Amino acid sequence: MRTLAWSTILLIASLSAAQTSQDFHARYGEPNRERFTIRDDIGLTVEYGSDGLTCQMEIKKKELLVQRPGPQKLMAPEVVDEIIEELVPADTRGRKVNSLYESMGCAWSTVDFYENVTIQRSTDQCLPLKPERDSGVTIVFKRQACPSTGLLLQ
Repeated sequence: MRTLAWSTILLIASLSAAQTSQDFHARYGEPNRERFTIRDDIGLTVEYGSDGLTCQMEIKKKELLVQRPGPQKLMAPEVVDEIIEELVPADTRGRKVNSLYESMGCAWSTVDFYENVTIQRSTDQCLPLKPERDSGVTIVFKRQACPSTGLLLQ
């Protein structure tokens, strides 16, 4: 009987410790960053500016908040192309003004500077025949209400 009482108390305590999204909104207000699932296994993290509009977006394979060691999860380039076009269509980006390419071994980074946004895309070039080789994309909007991010704003 004593074990049942302690088990019940422990169960009630653990259930009351879990908080919902509404609990956090009520306590802390609207978030400045959110994470969405935009494809079965691809996540989108969006950070907002002081005006509540998007400032930065990151596209990458879904992962746990606390990551476990293991191989990096990659995405198919054509799926990434489709997502970029969905999030920042060409007319939203403005005219392309510059590009940078950087490589460190197999890791390649391409940064495309447009009038209104900067898009940085990371790829594993040692996997040319593998359908999944993009590791992530960062999109930064060039707006007054957005915090400066250095190189990505050029």
